Amino acid sequence: MSSDYVFMEAVAARVHASVTVPQARVTVPGLRRALGDCVLAVSFLLAMMPAGRELSFSLAGAANVVWLAGAAIMAVMSFARFAPRSASVNLRTIAASGAMLILPCLMRPINPSTGALATAGLVLELFGVILTQVARVYMGRSFGILPANRGIVSKGPFRWVRHPIYFGWLVLSIGYAMSYANPRNIILIIATLPFMVWRIDQEETHLSADTAYRGYIDHVRYRLLPGVI
Repeated sequence: MSSDYVFMEAVAARVHASVTVPQARVTVPGLRRALGDCVLAVSFLLAMMPAGRELSFSLAGAANVVWLAGAAIMAVMSFARFAPRSASVNLRTIAASGAMLILPCLMRPINPSTGALATAGLVLELFGVILTQVARVYMGRSFGILPANRGIVSKGPFRWVRHPIYFGWLVLSIGYAMSYANPRNIILIIATLPFMVWRIDQEETHLSADTAYRGYIDHVRYRLLPGVI
């Protein structure tokens, strides 16, 4: 056997010994994050169901199409979210986030409005849906339900207000309450407001630990409505 061949065999053996194949490790935080991604994706898919039943060539139909497209995009992106650098998970954040999202969903299509009130309600619904979904797209992989730092988003609607998704959700809910003006829906909208403010305070308190977010607050002064709130 030639000396060159022996030398090459020795080099190959050393290279093989030095190369290690990383093995995937299953961890409790990893499983918790995967479960959260699945729950979030399922929630977006479930949110598509009511809108999918009412598609038509009208303002309401257009709002439903935008909602369906946005919910489908977010369901897919739920599995590609950035892992949070930090998060605030406790009973207070769960209560605020849950109430803010669930209470408007308890509204019912009872006593439909007519005339100008119905038209205004549909216009607000369409505007709220479009704003919410556009803001979610700009958030990309940085979105979540509970307060967490997945990076600071300052483009798109976030250039004008710090919480365009919440504002869009509120406008959408108000539009729905105008389209179906009854005491139940009005009470639910009023009950949602303090939880939304509470949730915003929680998120900003958590994110204020990041110097980048403090600079963002200095640049974008308004939380929900430019020049007003």
